[in-house]
Amino acid sequence: MQNPPDSETRLALIRTIGAVILAIESLAVLGFGAWMLLDLFSGQAKSLPAALTLIALYLAAGTWVGYLAFGVRKGARWARSGAIFWQTCQLFLAGQSFTGRGASPFIGIALILPSVLVLALMFSKPVLADSKRQLEE
Repeated sequence: MQNPPDSETRLALIRTIGAVILAIESLAVLGFGAWMLLDLFSGQAKSLPAALTLIALYLAAGTWVGYLAFGVRKGARWARSGAIFWQTCQLFLAGQSFTGRGASPFIGIALILPSVLVLALMFSKPVLADSKRQLEE
């Protein structure tokens, strides 16, 4: 059963918006990794093993989220679940941003807004219908 052209256009728009948000998130995480790398080379890092571990984690996570962005844009089912996982991780971090030492409501809100938007897109009717259609094929 083929979707009408209107729903295909809407699905493509939803995928594109989700992919753009994920790409921006990927660039942000990669940027943190680059910043940590600069700190390492400038002598600001307090612990070499900790700094190297964090750099590796930032670069790996940023690369993975970038890969998710490409997958979401193409409509890959695996990318949808990865995007949902990443957004729930961000929501957890956002919640932690409101309390404790170094709390920053700005960071919390900056994490919540794109996460909620991507989750809404990934659970929208066109995306769910497309996922179901892919399962049936």
